[in-house]
Amino acid sequence: MKTLQELREERATKAARLQELVDLFKTEGHESTDAENEEFDTLADEVKALDTEIRIKQFEATNASAATPARGKSSEEGRQSRGGLSFVKKADPDDKFKGQGFTRMAIAKALSYIAIREGNLLTPAEIAERRWGKTHPNLVAVIKAGVAAGGTGSGEWGAELAQSDARYNGDFIEFLYSMTVFDRLPLRSVPARIHIKGQDGAATGYWVGENRAIPVSKPDFSDVELTPLKVGAIAACSKELIADSDPSAELWVRDSIAQASAQRVDTTFLSATAASAGVSPAGLLNGLSGAVPSGTDAAAVRADLQTLYSGFLTAKNASGLYHVMTPSMAKAISLMRNSLGQKEFEGLNAMGGTLEGDPVVTGDNCTTGDWILLKPSDIWKIGDTGLELSMSDSATIEQDSAPQGAGDTPTAASATLISLWQSEQVGFKVVRRINFQKRRTTAVAFLADGEYGGVFS
Repeated sequence: MKTLQELREERATKAARLQELVDLFKTEGHESTDAENEEFDTLADEVKALDTEIRIKQFEATNASAATPARGKSSEEGRQSRGGLSFVKKADPDDKFKGQGFTRMAIAKALSYIAIREGNLLTPAEIAERRWGKTHPNLVAVIKAGVAAGGTGSGEWGAELAQSDARYNGDFIEFLYSMTVFDRLPLRSVPARIHIKGQDGAATGYWVGENRAIPVSKPDFSDVELTPLKVGAIAACSKELIADSDPSAELWVRDSIAQASAQRVDTTFLSATAASAGVSPAGLLNGLSGAVPSGTDAAAVRADLQTLYSGFLTAKNASGLYHVMTPSMAKAISLMRNSLGQKEFEGLNAMGGTLEGDPVVTGDNCTTGDWILLKPSDIWKIGDTGLELSMSDSATIEQDSAPQGAGDTPTAASATLISLWQSEQVGFKVVRRINFQKRRTTAVAFLADGEYGGVFS
């Protein structure tokens, strides 16, 4: 019987091979063979089966501490020793969308809090039992074990959702990460609050004659210490929406929570914004000058691509590069055709793909007209600890993208202050702690104001 760690490692290996095949299929001029197609289908089925095994292992680990050993010499005696309870064999059906289980846990918590405020002593587990007990017994069991009851105070909670079964928390985190360019790039993870010295430039070696002194190389070094910084966002939903058991309502709640957090991460990450000490990191384009586009046709795309690559080639650092652009720019380039009607750039579409052999990641929060080329392994990030999710239906919030309120320096009342209690809304506050920084100055290059194919992208 394989351990949870062994299953995860096996899945990672098979998923990596799947990605290799995907990249191979996208290679210009490559025609997939029957053997490659068969290997792809087999690996896809095996990864799906491993996902199921991993979920089962995670659930078993969650409930192990509450397990009661069976006693007796027969199955009936064993069942009686557990209070007459039988094993629950029924598994929950697959979620209709990623993060549905996590969203339902948040909804159960919110409804419990609202009910207690109104004088009805209902726990999240009781609400979950009523709404999903017959269809999702495993989810209800996890809520009973991991989500604390609502209180009559501020209504905020933090870690109890993260302590629940990783299947439910993990699906939501996976969905959130798929929304951001920041999380889709394979950036280099480093520990938080650790002082790191790295080499910024290349050192030079020399041939040395017998009895001669060895010349001293003068490499450039970088010095960085990344501390966790907070990205916070608030999404407000009506109480009617929270109480609605329709999956589309749950989907709306999930999207509201995730989008509130994701947009700010990418907006800063892909910007030229300067760092704010103790508040936010500098954007990747800070301190850089954008190249000027040479035109709008396919020849210009190739010329500008050469311009973007030039710095990496000079630094002998041109492997493992990624393109980042808006979906509209990627689509505009992908629509270019030569005189024979053939695609100028095979393998590219609005969702990404490849451009001249290097991966393309698209994101709506990339500045219009920007074409960024970067090396993810030369960009440090600290791995975040997930999300802190809290809720209130009685707070007063400042509905403004640039709020004036501050705890240490109170300001005059804003005209945008909204009472959640008065407007019958529930506010979900999301806090994520992350940080990032370029490892070397040549990690990023970009072109500004591109209008390829006549489309201002």
